Amino acid sequence: MNAYSPRTWVAFAAAGALALSAVGGCAAAAPPPVAQTAAAVTAPQEVTIVKGEWVDAKRGRTIPYKLYLPSGRGPFPVVVHSHGLGGSREGSTYINEAVAREGIAVFAIQHPGSDSGILNPETIGATRQGRLQLPPGAAEGRFGDLPFALDQITALNAAGTYKGRFNLARIGMAGHSFGALSTLIAVGQSLPVVDQQFRDPRIRAAIVYSPNKPRQGEAGPAFAKVTTPILHFTGTKDTSPLDLEKTPWERTIPFQTITGADQFLIVLHDGDHGVFGGRLGGGGLNRPTDPAHTAIIKAESIRFWRAWLLDDPAASAQLCDIPSRVAAEADGYVKAARCGPPTPLPQ
Repeated sequence: MNAYSPRTWVAFAAAGALALSAVGGCAAAAPPPVAQTAAAVTAPQEVTIVKGEWVDAKRGRTIPYKLYLPSGRGPFPVVVHSHGLGGSREGSTYINEAVAREGIAVFAIQHPGSDSGILNPETIGATRQGRLQLPPGAAEGRFGDLPFALDQITALNAAGTYKGRFNLARIGMAGHSFGALSTLIAVGQSLPVVDQQFRDPRIRAAIVYSPNKPRQGEAGPAFAKVTTPILHFTGTKDTSPLDLEKTPWERTIPFQTITGADQFLIVLHDGDHGVFGGRLGGGGLNRPTDPAHTAIIKAESIRFWRAWLLDDPAASAQLCDIPSRVAAEADGYVKAARCGPPTPLPQ
């Protein structure tokens, strides 16, 4: 892999693309209570789709978003979803809609400079050869989109149509591939070649689909400040031409390294990179393993969010049983003191 400056490489090549790849320890106890009570929900709920965009004049960026809004007045917990390289706000639709039906508002945001706007025959060919280069500042711009989006959601919640609809004491973030890196950066992963740090303390829990090991420096220092509960997903065929992992197992390095909070990991048998994004956002089931894999992805994502954003005690307890529950289609691992000894990792 070549044609990258150190700054671009650490941020960009750390994540393969949703769209482009498709074309080519323990600490925290049970989820703690917060002052504001979660909305009582009875799933499944109707979901309204709202599309719009936010203009960040200070940074010169326009951020499209897609809101999956549950029925009712709320207030609803919020999940912000970040797409992979070459993706858009349409990515991971099947996950975001399923989560919203549980009574959780989902904002899928789109990142200029690393979204579907970069797709053309030349960039697709470069991706397949593992040598695509992003525009200058695309990575830092992407990382800055999360705090900006949370500020916009806060403003929406303060007045107008959406006043009081969102529970801002219960915010989660999720992302696929480059979006997984964006999520890890938002919860405290350090980037030694990037001057600005982007950790946002408003995030209570996170899910990362197809995460990566750090590209610069050791994993220990990179993840030392992460104190957020995280559910990690990958698969035994989770590869991308833009990633440096020698094996898909290296995508589990964040799970193995983070010790500041409960961590959960699911490794899908024969799971590939594209399944988490919904195959170009269309929700198509293009591989024989997709129905079983998407069922696990939806069910376990919902269970995690119910535990951490809706304070569901049953869901919280069930997170400890991930290894046995997913055994038919995946390997599961748990690293949480309240669940007992960590699940042994393969040698």
